[in-house]
Amino acid sequence: MSDSTLEAEIAALKKAGRFEEAAERLLSIEKPRAAAELFAAVWNFERAISIATEHSEFGLAYTYALEDDRQRANIPGLLKELFSRPSQAREAIAVAIRKGREDHAGELYEALGEVDEAARFFEAASEFSRAAAIFEEQGEYRKAGVLYERALNENPNDSAAALRLARILAAFSRYDAAARALQSAMSGEAEREEAGFLLVACFDAMGHAHAAGEVLDRLRASDPTLPTLVGEALEARFGAREGSRVLAAQAEGEELLGGRYVLKETLGEGANGKVVRALDRFYDREVAIKILKITQSGAQGRDAYSRFAKEARIAAGIDHPHVVDMIEFNADGPYLVMELMEGGTLDAMLHQRIRLSSARQIARGILSGLEAVHRRGVIHRDIKPANVFFGATGDVKIGDFGVAHLQDLGKTLTGAMLGTLAYMAPEQITGSEAPSAATDLYAFGCVLYQVLTGQLPYPGPDFMSQHLSESIPKVSSIRPELERFDALIASLLQKAPEARPKSPTEVLEKIAELDWTDPDHDALQELIEDVEGIESSQRISSIPPPAPTDDRYVPLDAPAPFGWSLARDTRLERNVFLVPMDARLRQRYQVLAQIVHPHVQAVFDLDDVRELAILEAPTGGPISSRDRGRFEVAEQLQRALEEFSERGFVHGEIGIENLWTGDGRAVLLLPSNASAEPDLEKDRVALIDALRSVGFR
Repeated sequence: MSDSTLEAEIAALKKAGRFEEAAERLLSIEKPRAAAELFAAVWNFERAISIATEHSEFGLAYTYALEDDRQRANIPGLLKELFSRPSQAREAIAVAIRKGREDHAGELYEALGEVDEAARFFEAASEFSRAAAIFEEQGEYRKAGVLYERALNENPNDSAAALRLARILAAFSRYDAAARALQSAMSGEAEREEAGFLLVACFDAMGHAHAAGEVLDRLRASDPTLPTLVGEALEARFGAREGSRVLAAQAEGEELLGGRYVLKETLGEGANGKVVRALDRFYDREVAIKILKITQSGAQGRDAYSRFAKEARIAAGIDHPHVVDMIEFNADGPYLVMELMEGGTLDAMLHQRIRLSSARQIARGILSGLEAVHRRGVIHRDIKPANVFFGATGDVKIGDFGVAHLQDLGKTLTGAMLGTLAYMAPEQITGSEAPSAATDLYAFGCVLYQVLTGQLPYPGPDFMSQHLSESIPKVSSIRPELERFDALIASLLQKAPEARPKSPTEVLEKIAELDWTDPDHDALQELIEDVEGIESSQRISSIPPPAPTDDRYVPLDAPAPFGWSLARDTRLERNVFLVPMDARLRQRYQVLAQIVHPHVQAVFDLDDVRELAILEAPTGGPISSRDRGRFEVAEQLQRALEEFSERGFVHGEIGIENLWTGDGRAVLLLPSNASAEPDLEKDRVALIDALRSVGFR
């Protein structure tokens, strides 16, 4: 029979609806793909898959297996075959994406070696541990850690994810966070032994000897042959008494500090240590590290160091736009890890006259920072131009908390000490009273005097006697046009602490009342700007222009619900919603922040300084009739509402705009105001009505 006659016969069979006969005829002329397609057209997927598999058309077989629930058992084997067939794998990836099987797309991309795409699809499929494992293998530990945390939020009993997260955290000396993860990891039988030893090592590294011993005792209950002493057990397990510290990540050819920081260059050096630019390998960001030098010895030195360490830990918990972010204090160094301030210090800018508008910006920044640290019970003790920093956008921040604890006034004064003495209050010099807020305000007065006049209030070299007994020359004696500042400076530089302003807030109020225009200088400035443009302005004064309060949250030009704002959290590399909050809304979010659930919008922070709630910005948008996987979406949202119910909370504003879907995850957004009347039964009815309104059943 000729080919044309056979093709006509096949066409006639198809026209008559006899597809299976036509398919068999196609097989007889070795056209298996066309035959399989005809069997699939009449829902005979078993035969279609059989033909495609027999002829190594595994991409086609995978397509048909997705169409028939009875054939799903074939999928793992088909995927395995596709791993070694790149062209067919890409065909299958397109089908997997179209059918909403992001997990299959991830597996196929991983087999193709396209790990970034694989991780993206695993994350979209909520396969967070698989995505994390890829990033971990690529050395992107921060991304891996975040995804392991998401896996644990989804399933708190995922002991394998908890152990892998703990390994990463311990490798970067984050022992406290690692210990929390390890306590979850120990619930898994397969992970219990390794998690237990690592937990002993983490507690030991943090100095919690008793806790380390208790965990070791639990391990010995299962294996009495283990050593009884923590040090011996760690040496037997890790090959070194230091335990988990030997697990710190190492980089070939790089000098690491704390197993985490790649030291780059020295930025400055003084009596208390040196400051080094470094790369934080965990977060892949540049930081500044102050490696401290203890100059005192004996009990006095230990006491000074103890006080400093306590205040450093407190300061590390202060998040304020005018305080240098202290990322970590490591007592073993000892060293402080801080955000890197690219704009330099005020000290470097005092060689030139500073405009009054910039002086006001600097003064307000210092005082706002002092407000924040004083509220936490921290006294700075070392306010001076070298400890006033500028960010890349001109924001003003104070740093280097409590370092004066480490200074030894009984020894020969170094140049660095002389620099500090130039700003020291009388009670700090004599030790007659404990440093207080008034002590910091005295130092601030010295700094402001220098900013306004270009000179120190006391020129030295006998700073001690000058601060203790001499009167300062008025600001107007140096710059007559600034007579209006004399009273403020005089109040700040009173010899007796009780005679000074009571708080930074009081000084801020006085600053707000003053006129900060400089007629001569500003007129010249405006003239030059008119003629030569802004670059000439920058030559007059290199003080950065006034900047937003904080550059951590960068606004994004994208829609957001309820009048919220979408922004990029540049510190943690995530999108967030910024929500203005009054006292009532703050109280409500403070309660709802207790909910930690994968399908409930998270409260990241309540920022009283900015009067903002920082909320999770999930991907996607409000649910619609186009959403796939409706059953899963409805189930996830119902679980979210159950979480509210189980905690005794209510929502009160459930509607389409609160129900979001994206990347395989449904999220219940939090209420947008504090006035909604709470009613649990109304919440349930509202959720059902909202789902039905978009065709969900």
